Amino acid sequence: FPQETRKNCPDTHPTQRSAIRIHSDSPITSLLEMGIVHIPRTAAAVARGYMKRRLSPLSDHEKSRVGIGSKHPPHVYTSRAGLFDVDLMFHMNNASYLTHAELARWEWTAFGGHLAANLRSKSFFIVTASMIRFRQEIKPFKKFEIETRLGGIDDRNMWMYQTFHHEKGKVLAQVFTQAVITKNGKVINPRSWVEDHVPAAKDLDDLLSNEIGSLFDDKATRFTHLEEAMRRSAALYDDKVTK
Repeated sequence: FPQETRKNCPDTHPTQRSAIRIHSDSPITSLLEMGIVHIPRTAAAVARGYMKRRLSPLSDHEKSRVGIGSKHPPHVYTSRAGLFDVDLMFHMNNASYLTHAELARWEWTAFGGHLAANLRSKSFFIVTASMIRFRQEIKPFKKFEIETRLGGIDDRNMWMYQTFHHEKGKVLAQVFTQAVITKNGKVINPRSWVEDHVPAAKDLDDLLSNEIGSLFDDKATRFTHLEEAMRRSAALYDDKVTK
């Protein structure tokens, strides 16, 4: 449930102050949720990534290529819809898809060596926007996979495309994520960072360019237009509430 439910639509009545506030959580509750659920799951995803990296017969150069573009295999994350994921509709809750997409990205960065490079360079991978499309539900305890690819990059943003599947099955859901890399609190050029820290980056443009890459570019363009519209909406709201 949201912490605040307004009687009127916030975008059209941002100065409306007659609101029903529902305090459904507290700092203690949030800390417990982070400590009991989120942090252990993230740590487990990172550990799986490092373990897969250690056991993989691929060279470090080949590992760094996994999940970059469509000329090489995507990174594959495997999980099940567990007790923390299922809702009253007896299927995986919508929010859990984004949680597992994040865990898949953690596992991918650990496997490819990107997380270690982040730690060495004291830089951080920060998600700035996400979009998800649902196609078919995932039932409780059902096994599923997430394929993760880096599909595009420019001087500020990088874009990842993730798809949910049952094993060797059709797409169940799609996640499109935009992110930046920060260092010392400032956004840095992700292309330069990748070229400096990822062995496969020497032919990055070649890895990201082909017919599938063109389809990805189309999604990225449409996503950017949507993000710009959302920014204008937020700016309009902010302008009204500060008057």
